Amino acid sequence: MAGATSEEEFFDRLAAAGLLIHKRVAPSGDLLGYKVALPDNRNGDKEPVFYAGSTLSPDLSLPRIRKRFSGDSDAADGSDMAPSDRASDPAPSGPATARRRAATAVWQAVLVVDDGEDAAVAAHIAAAGEVLDALAKTSAAHTRHQLREAAFAFERATRSHVKAKRGHERALRQAARDLVYSGPALGRGEDGATTAMVIDMAFFLVTAAAHWHAKKGHAQQAAAARESAEHLRAAYQAAANVPLGVLHQRGQRLSQSLRQRQTVHLRQAVPELADQVLAEPGWHALAATLADAESAGHDPAVLLTEAAGRRELGTAGSISDVLVWRLRRMADLPADAGTPPSPPLSHDNVATDASVSSPRLGRGTRR
Repeated sequence: MAGATSEEEFFDRLAAAGLLIHKRVAPSGDLLGYKVALPDNRNGDKEPVFYAGSTLSPDLSLPRIRKRFSGDSDAADGSDMAPSDRASDPAPSGPATARRRAATAVWQAVLVVDDGEDAAVAAHIAAAGEVLDALAKTSAAHTRHQLREAAFAFERATRSHVKAKRGHERALRQAARDLVYSGPALGRGEDGATTAMVIDMAFFLVTAAAHWHAKKGHAQQAAAARESAEHLRAAYQAAANVPLGVLHQRGQRLSQSLRQRQTVHLRQAVPELADQVLAEPGWHALAATLADAESAGHDPAVLLTEAAGRRELGTAGSISDVLVWRLRRMADLPADAGTPPSPPLSHDNVATDASVSSPRLGRGTRR
């Protein structure tokens, strides 16, 4: 469903995935209902075991599917939709582009779940489940298992008694489609690094969903979201280890004067958190990112202030990690920092790859 834009495409995707489909059709030719089966799931008489869509999930009943696609059409015509939310946007050219777009959509959804009206929050949480499904389907093997477990657990969190207000979560659902249509991502390079970026954003979204459900007294949904967050944290560690390691090494190679300048930017932007950040293993990666932003023409202090102010950071286990991905997304920097030109090096303290110790990538419940 996450990859479909119409009822017909939904059934085409089911068939392409290898499912058996039985449709109930009226004499007029109108579709009245459907059920599906896995080819190898058979009863004692060797017949396929079919399930109605509504049995598998309330959102998969035929009326709900039709309402969903009808809502898509209405939302596409709405004047209140942001340009980035429209279906007319060109499809991303590859997995990395789709992941970067998804990271932006997910981050905007975090802000809605934090402060939005309940109906809009419920719609965004439901759409977040589609993004997790699409991410799990298209990510590399070393993250796929944990992402699948995260998506499976979060499905329970997408259900609540709060009626969702459809349409405003369109950017999230478009992000899920983009992920599906961009194809499978590699586990390295820009594909791998943008996977870490979007998982980082998804972690915050799932955590925000857990808090919202807890405030509403939805105990089962809150527990499901927390379980999903644990799997996302594990997936993040697998995805982020290499790209953050590269940034860590580059940060260690910065000249003393350049590193000191980034320290000044940090203290100027987030004075209350600067000492904590400077003591983190991830500071070197953040310093390299600030240097990259400066080289790209940004004011690092202004950018850092904006990144830190978008959501509280006091409970993050690794503030540096969070800021690295926010900054690289906001400044449109490559997520994989292994290929751009190296920043200025110290002439008297240049470390070789072999002599640089591997970074300790500390993690907390919100990293």
